[in-house]
Amino acid sequence: MIVSGTNISMTRGDSGTLIVSLSGDQGLTDGDRIELTVRLMPTSPERVIHKTVTEFEEGKAVIAFAPEDTGKLAFRSYVYDVQLARASGDVYTIIKPSRFEITPEVTY
Repeated sequence: MIVSGTNISMTRGDSGTLIVSLSGDQGLTDGDRIELTVRLMPTSPERVIHKTVTEFEEGKAVIAFAPEDTGKLAFRSYVYDVQLARASGDVYTIIKPSRFEITPEVTY
């Protein structure tokens, strides 16, 4: 998995980890929820990957990708974002729509 800015490139069928943190003193706490959603296009009805994290390590969300998350996806660019739902009810898109690219593997 390669992260460049907010864009992600991942070899199909690989494992990977994305760590999400907030700047300053605004760590993630109990009751917060982080959601990563990947779609073909922002307006596509189907989510091809959806990850939710509700437990945090030192104020950071660890989003783990397993081989089955990407193993059947087509080689192409998708779009993703990450949303924070605070325990207070406030909602923020903390990573705006960005590229999530699935690249070919050779050792399949």
